Amino acid sequence: MDTLTPRPHVRIRGDSDISGVRAPACPRKGELPMRVDWAKWSLILLCLAMAGAIGGGLYEHLVLQPLWSASPPASFSVIQPGTGVPLQIFWIPVHTAITVFVILSLILTWRQPRVRHLLLIGLTSYIIMRAWSAFYFIPEMLAFQKAPIDSPPSPELSARVANWTSRTWWREPLDIITYVSFLLALYQHRRSEG
Repeated sequence: MDTLTPRPHVRIRGDSDISGVRAPACPRKGELPMRVDWAKWSLILLCLAMAGAIGGGLYEHLVLQPLWSASPPASFSVIQPGTGVPLQIFWIPVHTAITVFVILSLILTWRQPRVRHLLLIGLTSYIIMRAWSAFYFIPEMLAFQKAPIDSPPSPELSARVANWTSRTWWREPLDIITYVSFLLALYQHRRSEG
């Protein structure tokens, strides 16, 4: 048997095995076995963070909001520090993650016009929602969290709670626009990378 001819039981790089399927090529020395698509992972993490924000918003709307808005100010114990659900512990990391991953995704995909366009649409919707939250929803929620729960109910406070609870539903369409834009950006990126 010639020394250059491989033995039948040894597969050579790129040779087919018995079933006709090509054996995976082993990386050569100094070669990475696989290229990591950082843009794809940044987009995936952005979509997951935005999904977390939508899920958290729905949980607040469907579970917490009916509890804390039932009979203010006594029902505010559900949202007050020390006795209630610590909302900031969830929302600050979620919005930090969204901000970091949207910036990272824009940087990593800037040369892909379709992806960039979709990310900018989502970012615009997100900024509108965050600005509205910063100027109305967060200050009101912080005021509700600081209200003494043993004070008597007032029509003014009930009206403020009613306004807050009805207006907050209008943030959800902005979240959905943002999320769909980010999902489409991920789809376009994967499509362009083929």
